[in-house]
Parts: sequence; C-alpha cells; structure tokens
Amino acid sequence: MDTLKEFRFFPYYMNSRRIADITGESLPLASQTSLNNNSRTRVDAMDATLRASRRLMYSGQVPNLVSLASRREIANERVLSFVWGVFTFRGASKALDLELKGKPVINGSFSGTIPLGDREYKMSGQMYNEHYYSDSSITVLTKRKRMFILGHFDFSDAENVIVSPYVMGELVEDRYFANSLSTSIRVFPNMIDQFAKIREVPLPSKEELRLLENMPEDDVKQAFAEIIGEHYVPKDWGGEKSDLTTTKITLNGQIRPTAFIFKGPSVKGEMHPANMGKRGDQLVRVFDEPVNLVIVQHWNKIANSVVRIAEALAYDPRQPRQYCIIDGSETAHILKAYGRLK
Repeated sequence: MDTLKEFRFFPYYMNSRRIADITGESLPLASQTSLNNNSRTRVDAMDATLRASRRLMYSGQVPNLVSLASRREIANERVLSFVWGVFTFRGASKALDLELKGKPVINGSFSGTIPLGDREYKMSGQMYNEHYYSDSSITVLTKRKRMFILGHFDFSDAENVIVSPYVMGELVEDRYFANSLSTSIRVFPNMIDQFAKIREVPLPSKEELRLLENMPEDDVKQAFAEIIGEHYVPKDWGGEKSDLTTTKITLNGQIRPTAFIFKGPSVKGEMHPANMGKRGDQLVRVFDEPVNLVIVQHWNKIANSVVRIAEALAYDPRQPRQYCIIDGSETAHILKAYGRLK
C-alpha cells in the first residue's frame, strides 16, 4: 500500500448532475436515466461520470469531513465533503421495482452514526433510481456496509445530519480479485516486525497490567523507541502533531514511516476523542505528518469512536494511510516481550 495507484475507486452510486455542477464538466444526459432503463449508452455515460468523480476525489477540492469537523465548528452549515463510515442501506431494490410497476416510488435510503471530532452525529439520506451505477450497486447497497460517501452534509439540525450523496463507493485493490482498501488499512501490533516477539510471549497477567498503571507516558515512549531502535526521541511540547516519528518501523520487511501518539495514565480510564485535543484534533493533526502509518497507544482501553475516526482519516482516496491501535493490554504485552515492563 505504498502508492495510490495500487487502488482504484469502484462506484455504486453517482449523481452526474451534481458532479457536473461541482466540476464544471459536461457529462452525458444518459447518466441521469433510471437503472431500470439501463443501456450501452447509459453505461458509457456512467463511465464518463466515474472518470469525472475520480478527478474530483483526487483533486483535493473536497475535504475529509472528519478533518473538517475537528478543525472548526460546522453547526448550521451545509458543507461539501466526504466521509468513510458504516451505514445501513434500505429500499434500493424496492424503489426500482415500484418504478417498473408504475407505482409511486419510495426512494432507497441510508443512515448511520458517524463520529466527528468529540461527538457522534446521526446521518441519513435518500438514493434515487437514476444514480445507481449498475446492477451490482443494488446487491451492495443493502443492510450494513462500510461506504465512502461524497456529497453535501447539512448540519442545520443538530440531531440529524441530512446527507445529499453525489458519489458512493469504495477503493479496491486493482487486481483480478479485488479486495477493499478497508481490509488493508488497519495494522495489528503482531504484524509489525519490531514487535514480533509478542507472537511467542504469553499475554500479560493482571499483575503485569497493573505495572503499566504506574508507568509515566515519557517512560512508555522511551521504551517503545528503544524497542524499535529509534535514537531520536523528542521532548513533548504543545504544538507537536505526534509524540514520536520514525522510519524504523517495517511491515514484512518494508519500511513504513510512522507517527506515534502516546497517552499515559494522565488520561484516566478509557480514551475517547475528547481526550485527544480540542474536538479530537490531535488525530487529525497526526495524519498531516508525512507518514504511511499512524499508531495510537494508550495505557487503558481505547474507545471504538477513536478507532472509527482513525479509520476514516486513513481511508482517504487522495492519500491512503494505515493505522494501528495499541491499548493497555497490547502495550503491556509488547513491553513484557522486550523486558521493558517493570
């Protein structure tokens, strides 16, 4: 996963009218035809829309919604952005069937709860029959599914963000058997070469876990630096994006420039986005580092909302990254394996 070229964007839904408005490109009118009236002309038109959508996604013109929300207040705004998250899809097949039967169409819909900054937002939107890319879209856009959505997000109602989707799909490996990028972006500690000993050492006991409670954050950072062979350990200061950057991390022998965030016992109990800077912006700032891998470490539990934000930031078509979550148990396991748990 060293370059974006290894992945291609596979679409399920595209609103060519809105994409044309945003990009200024002229797109074929056949792309606005219902999937029920699919034809060679429509297929070609949707492919033209796909090319325009890819150019838009990779242009940097549209920001990541997670990043945008952590940097400033977006209440009462309607913003053009994109997000990666889990949504529940309903009614696409039924809407097409109703249209075929000449009955009033009840549009397909989707909804989900997405963490942005230090809070979660309920999001929902509708899908229209003329914007489905192909028959496979109807198979995919059902039940719960991780999905990339680019469009307008209306924050006028603080209780429910209304989404107008213009592009929906996912990045897949550009191979014969395509795998989603989502299966590649999370790295687990035992996959990192410098932590290989944990594969051979038993998990820490409760007593060993308690030892971690008394280890200052600086001591943990120094221990990790020694384990990975990093000699340059910066002192903490208020403006840093990360606590440690290194080129000593490798995955299967391949170097992964890496940025660490360390959180010690000063953060009590489970770590949430609110513990990571104003609106959780420390995670956003660390993804600004010129690295391929971001590692988040905490001495205790790490809330799922932190994991989901890290995933959403890593899943960026402009520059896909990888991330790794190391909670207290995994921290103690690593330190134990390398004789640093005292």
